Amino acid sequence: MVEDTEDLDKICNTLDKLTLDSLTLMQEQIELKLNAENAMIGGETHLAKTRYILGQNSVSSLQLPTDSSTEFSALTTVNTSKDEHGINQFDLESNKPDNEKYINPIKWFGYLTPQNLTFAQNLYRQALQWIIQAANVQTRLQEVCTEIHHLKKIKNEIMNK
Repeated sequence: MVEDTEDLDKICNTLDKLTLDSLTLMQEQIELKLNAENAMIGGETHLAKTRYILGQNSVSSLQLPTDSSTEFSALTTVNTSKDEHGINQFDLESNKPDNEKYINPIKWFGYLTPQNLTFAQNLYRQALQWIIQAANVQTRLQEVCTEIHHLKKIKNEIMNK
């Protein structure tokens, strides 16, 4: 009985710690999502300014690649790996534009582009980084919630003895 009480105390302390961890992760995830949202809004604003400066037909979907466009590779890719606990982790990999297969998307809109278009591109890159961080926080949060659920089952088994 004493051993069960000690185990129950350890489980309760661990549950308390994990609950605080989950709240911290939730707060971090909300902040990251807000940062990403603000960056996306800023990028859209700069795109609108660019469209105003260059004209409505100069910045539109007509500049985007189509099926008949030449093949190209992305400048940034998202990689998935597993950490020591088997949890998916995401990270960005910047590819070096060392050959003609890599095209800077800003060149789709011409070679002399307004500074607002570059600002928009940088804001979208920042938003992507925040989204990747939010995805990593989400996977950690899911793992913590799974562990909380598991410990609650063990706690209920001990209490029902």
